[in-house]
Amino acid sequence: MATGCGDTNNIDAHAGRDGKVCVDGAVCDEGTPEPVTPEPSDESPASDAPSSDDSGEAATADPEDPGSAPSEGTAAEARADVRVRHLTDIGPIGGYGNNERADPSQLGGTPLTESIIFAPGVFNKTVKPLTFNVPTGLTRFEATVGLDDETLPDYVAQVDIKNRDGTTLTSLTLRTGDVHSVSEDVSAAGAITISVSILEWASDAVNSRPHVVIGNGRFVK
Repeated sequence: MATGCGDTNNIDAHAGRDGKVCVDGAVCDEGTPEPVTPEPSDESPASDAPSSDDSGEAATADPEDPGSAPSEGTAAEARADVRVRHLTDIGPIGGYGNNERADPSQLGGTPLTESIIFAPGVFNKTVKPLTFNVPTGLTRFEATVGLDDETLPDYVAQVDIKNRDGTTLTSLTLRTGDVHSVSEDVSAAGAITISVSILEWASDAVNSRPHVVIGNGRFVK
């Protein structure tokens, strides 16, 4: 029996693309297959992939242009370049106490803009010792210390500056008009503590206060 495409008897379980069936091994001409066009990819280069110039080489920071890329260790280098830190910038551990403040002052007619002032009163004689960490890399403490020009002449004050371990760096007795320059090695101190006390009170202490000034106190290299 002749067989051909389109016959429905004795199907060999073969079907063409267009739905025709072939029987008993007959060869069906299914025509030339249509070309398949690849679909465009939706993927885009990763945003963090290095960019390339026309030569195909990955772009790199210009070594002669420091601003072309952030440099590792910039923060550490910036800290290493610090040569002066004022007490008023650092601030005392635990903050200021009553009758203590950071404020401009004047000693011997000289303005001292970065100063710490202790101003105990006759009814509140105790002032809190202030402790300051010594910044890494700075090795000396410098300040101008005295009773300011507005303090009555009857007052006598005591200022002690000590290392963290309690060793005394300097101890000063202050009278109005006296100005002391302090310069101490703090390379091994870790921290310093400044303590103030009033040894003698003015006769009009009820209406006045002594102002003990740590003028332009600072750590330096």
